[in-house]
Amino acid sequence: MASQTILAAAPDLDTRKHLVGLTGADVEDRRARGAVNTVKPQSSRSYRRILFENAITFVNVLLYVIVGFLLALGLYGDAFMTAILVVANVVIGSFQEARAKRKLDKIALLTRPVATVLRDGVERQIEPGEIVVDDLLLVGPGDQVLVDGSIVLSTSVTMDESLLTGESDLVPKNVGDQVYSGSFCMTGGGIYRAEKVGAASMAQRITEQARAHRAAKTPLQREVTLAIRIMLFLMLLLGVQVADTFRQIYTHVPMTESVRA
Repeated sequence: MASQTILAAAPDLDTRKHLVGLTGADVEDRRARGAVNTVKPQSSRSYRRILFENAITFVNVLLYVIVGFLLALGLYGDAFMTAILVVANVVIGSFQEARAKRKLDKIALLTRPVATVLRDGVERQIEPGEIVVDDLLLVGPGDQVLVDGSIVLSTSVTMDESLLTGESDLVPKNVGDQVYSGSFCMTGGGIYRAEKVGAASMAQRITEQARAHRAAKTPLQREVTLAIRIMLFLMLLLGVQVADTFRQIYTHVPMTESVRA
């Protein structure tokens, strides 16, 4: 929705005169004070992290131990085949996740929002990271609220705040009401003044809380995981004991041949 259309809904000429936005000097002053919407890039995991997480898994670590054990026994062929299995497991898992990462990054780039602000009485398109405190931002149907603020002009604005509150009902917004980053304008149009930007905004706080959250395993999951690890460890010890027993019984047979048996 064009700024002229929204401004035409202002109740009086005095209100319209005051809705001109910041000047260039005002913007520079706020940038110097750090009152800018510093947005952390919402990038997915790095390729290095994907490779590391696929290489260091419980199964792979167990296979590393087996490879080392086989090398110690001089069973280089068996160790080589096991190592190939580990490498294939890491490469396939990393390739699949890297391909998914590339697609998600492209989607994130295509859906990156753009802010519409009033500065010096002129409507401008800027990146979200260029928003400063006290900027006047325009919203219309389908637009995302990018920073927290308060409505200064409303033409029957309703907001979808379901991502923040979980409530699906549309929320009407009048002059003076608060709007929060992460919500969307569904009907009407309006102008809001930026008040909380960067890490202080609602969307950024929720994002940081989500990043800090780690799903806790249930007691049953922990017990099952522990039981599997104990069983694998006992199987490894049993294998060593059986090999050693065969070596002692058939002393004329080298230990490597006992293990093969």
